[in-house]
Amino acid sequence: MALRALPLGLVFLAAACETTEKVKNALKADQGDPVWQGDSTLLATHPEVLFRVTRDSAGPRIVPLATMGPKGFRLLTLSDRGWRSFDLEYLFAGTSLTPYRGGRALASVTTTRGMWEGAPLDTIRGCSILLPGALASLPDGVEFFTSGERPPLKPVTPLSAGEVQTAIDAIATLIAPAAGISMSMLPRYQRKVYVAETGNGPRPTIVVVYDDPEVAADSVRPMGARPRHLVVVLDKGVYGYKPTFTYSTLGNKLSPPRYRYLDHIDVDDDGKSELFFGLGIKGAPLYTIVLRFEVDAWHELLRNERQRCHA
Repeated sequence: MALRALPLGLVFLAAACETTEKVKNALKADQGDPVWQGDSTLLATHPEVLFRVTRDSAGPRIVPLATMGPKGFRLLTLSDRGWRSFDLEYLFAGTSLTPYRGGRALASVTTTRGMWEGAPLDTIRGCSILLPGALASLPDGVEFFTSGERPPLKPVTPLSAGEVQTAIDAIATLIAPAAGISMSMLPRYQRKVYVAETGNGPRPTIVVVYDDPEVAADSVRPMGARPRHLVVVLDKGVYGYKPTFTYSTLGNKLSPPRYRYLDHIDVDDDGKSELFFGLGIKGAPLYTIVLRFEVDAWHELLRNERQRCHA
């Protein structure tokens, strides 16, 4: 009778609060479960989390990827019960997240709903452990969110357009031929150039991605075949820009997939960004390769092959 006397909006609010409390109470039960104890201990520290944006037939989702900060960068792995608690703490409607683009924080956004906020946002048949995917407003060009905000990157001296062109001129004459792509063939490739002020040196890092629109037949073997995809990362050395990472592939079913440059983000609070790549294929929206700059080259720091259903 008391609820009947309330305005309709307050009835819904009361029901939502009751549902949230039921979820919280359910998650607190069975403290003797060692897996849940481990999950709850981790979540109690409220670590900063990196989220990857996925875009597929189900629609865009913000999905947790890893914990980050001065204590390290690690894939976040929880039980089903742990993920539901995570969803409640990090993703329910009204939670603030920070989007990143070009290594820089944009204005924070708030989530519009979590994975298990009421009826499940989506399901995968036969999946026992499903990574939560939340909804929020997605600024253009954003691939990552964090639950906090990264410290400022070390300052670098920007590059002019002429300096960028001079730096990448050596790819056609030296780097591409060494990868099996002749100077005469390189113009047929579609080229994307990204200038990333990573803070790993006095000048920006340059990421160049070449893609031949021609798709090699799946029967073609990679050995001796001209790569259809080439990634070159350049950094300033003593005598000018030099390659610090290269990756090439034929890109068919008999060879590794093409890469897609995503962004650069500092994951360990040292003021220097790591480079993030995804795959240029459908069906692996969470696959992520992370590179860290060490000494004078980029090396793989972490690779996430896990998808939303990982058990």
